[in-house]
Amino acid sequence: MDADIAALESLPLPRTKSELLARIRPARAALDGTIRSLSERQLAAPGADAGWALKDHLAHIATWEDMIAAHLRDGSDHEIVGMDADTYAAQSLDALNDAIYALHKARPVEEIIAHYTLAHEHVLSALNALDDAAFQQPYWHDDPSARTVMEKVTGDTYRHYIEHLRWIEERVSEPGERT
Repeated sequence: MDADIAALESLPLPRTKSELLARIRPARAALDGTIRSLSERQLAAPGADAGWALKDHLAHIATWEDMIAAHLRDGSDHEIVGMDADTYAAQSLDALNDAIYALHKARPVEEIIAHYTLAHEHVLSALNALDDAAFQQPYWHDDPSARTVMEKVTGDTYRHYIEHLRWIEERVSEPGERT
């Protein structure tokens, strides 16, 4: 991973929309470049112990982007994962990620790539529709931590891309994974 991309993680929280978007672009470009270098077979192959295939990482990222876009648009993020609002709100992060995996694991690589591309367009559109003041508002109004839109979006965009890019690069560098 490029040192400049890795350094994005340690930067303080962006203060403005333009600062956020300036960090999203290179992190996503790095992830996209790695994905483009892989074959369909590499993307579809299950991980160790029949775990996540690389395509599952892309479906995961895409679903989180869709949830952000839906939340910012009209609060319908729960619908992205096929849950009612109360069930969704009660989910732990691990349970939600398991549900996302179950929703997409049988989908072919081509569909996952299309979803991954479209979801990114959706999240960028949702972010571009906001003004800087909106990023300082609470993401969830009933969240005791009062995490802001900026904090949530930062964690689920460029920092999320870098996190999964590390796992993908680690997996690709394993013996037998290059073909």
